[in-house]
Amino acid sequence: MGASGRDMSICLFGLYGLLHVMFGVPATLSSRTMAMHVPHCVLRCKDAHMLEMENEWSMDFAFPLLSLLKATGSEVAAYNRAKEICRSNELLGACLDSCNSSMERTILRMGLTPWRDICSNLQELREQFPCWRSNVQNLSTTCRVQSLELRDSFEFLTRNDSVSATQKICINLDKLSACSVKQYGLYCGAESEKFIERLFSISREAINSMMKMKYAILPTACSIGPLRRDVYSSELFTLNGASRAYSLFLLLLILYSLSLNLTLYHVPKGGRKIHR
Repeated sequence: MGASGRDMSICLFGLYGLLHVMFGVPATLSSRTMAMHVPHCVLRCKDAHMLEMENEWSMDFAFPLLSLLKATGSEVAAYNRAKEICRSNELLGACLDSCNSSMERTILRMGLTPWRDICSNLQELREQFPCWRSNVQNLSTTCRVQSLELRDSFEFLTRNDSVSATQKICINLDKLSACSVKQYGLYCGAESEKFIERLFSISREAINSMMKMKYAILPTACSIGPLRRDVYSSELFTLNGASRAYSLFLLLLILYSLSLNLTLYHVPKGGRKIHR
């Protein structure tokens, strides 16, 4: 397979990860489509992990633990689920260790970085639950506008493979980050704010590491740095066709990984629908 053909197959693999987690595309369809392109061992590890996680996700863009707190009001159930997610991630890591070295394996392992921090600080996470439970309605809806904008940018990227589309996702992700940190601090104080900010910061570092696998200079909106609350530059950078396909894959798979890590927000049933 030529370089451009491999870049496109990698792009499709990343697109599957995004569509399955965010929009509910069936795992069996993607497995049939991707099996001939993606290392089988990596695909097997990913599919097993996603099957275990699939009940935690819906069109609502709800973080598993916050969603569970909202549904049950049980801090014990949320804590137990956090431990289960940590165990599932350990199994995924062990599974990936059994695979031959590949770019896909490396990126999936990078995507586990934020949860490794959470799993190393489960008691700190547990201490946040009482306030999160008391304020779960506000925490799960206040940033709905930013969540909708991020979801719209996902949809746009599936229809428009362009640098401007990837930058739009980075911009909207940062807007959601800024809103999240502010709201958790407002409702639950400095410790909760630090916890959420650290989670986003670690995730952004993972993004930085992934994208540096390809680019010496990152696009402005996707570069690492403090949470940005200003108006973003529209500056673009130029890539050739093969590199843009690689870029799309990186960002899609990054966002798939982040969807298992970041505290994304519930979108009400009356919100805009994503068409598949």
